[in-house]
Amino acid sequence: MSSPDNRKRVLTDEDLSLIASEVPALCDFPGVRPWNRDKLWAAVLDALIEARTKAERAAAQQAVGAIQALEAIDQLFVRHDR
Repeated sequence: MSSPDNRKRVLTDEDLSLIASEVPALCDFPGVRPWNRDKLWAAVLDALIEARTKAERAAAQQAVGAIQALEAIDQLFVRHDR
């Protein structure tokens, strides 16, 4: 959870998976456990495209917003050894 120098918090993919699984808008989508950003985006975009009712569209939009929030967390707190 912390980097070796303890100056910056560092999360793992497992942490992102745990966070995403606790978000009601995302918990039922593939790609949450285990964490797979691409699979999750694909599933949510499919849900958005396939939405037929106003409620389904709203749920898919909430999922899009939740993924965007997780991506911000990913950029700030997940170590990417690239």
